[in-house]
Amino acid sequence: MSAVYWLDEDMTDKKLDFADNKLIALYLDQDDEAFEILYERYKNAVYSYLNNLLPGQTSLADDLFQQTWVKVVKNLSKYKHEHNFLAWVLRIARNLSIDYFRKEGRRKTAPLEGVDAVGSALDLPSSDMENDELGQAIAVAVEDLPIDQKEVFVLRQQNVSFKEIAVIQDTSLNTTLGRMHYAVNKLRTVLKEWL
Repeated sequence: MSAVYWLDEDMTDKKLDFADNKLIALYLDQDDEAFEILYERYKNAVYSYLNNLLPGQTSLADDLFQQTWVKVVKNLSKYKHEHNFLAWVLRIARNLSIDYFRKEGRRKTAPLEGVDAVGSALDLPSSDMENDELGQAIAVAVEDLPIDQKEVFVLRQQNVSFKEIAVIQDTSLNTTLGRMHYAVNKLRTVLKEWL
């Protein structure tokens, strides 16, 4: 019996190195462990994305995080492998966020409170900031960006490629690049006293 246990453990270790597409195929063939590996691989990125998109609204981000993964499970059989899996999941999270704000009739997120939100809003370590005032100025400037520009800026801070952002936002690469350009120009204008 212990030989079977070791065999299963070795298989689990091997699965950790499997590509996303292989894990998805295994999950669709009733291997729940394959989905757990996918979830563990991307849960932090998805949670960070939602918290950055909805700063100061942790409970809403938590709810949308759960809804995102429920929707991923329900729609995994429809996933098209030509897209990056994380980009596909983030697009689901984005659409759920948009649906929430449409339903609630709101367009803007709540303003940031305190310096603690600055680090999560930009994923910049506080040691990289000259002081708390600069951090607050950056957070306020980012919060004032239009939602599409803010989203591109925040995702780039998380090292998501422009191509993947275009998939997430369901737009062309040129539009995504343009949004980043406008976001950076607005931030430069607002933060010119700090430059």
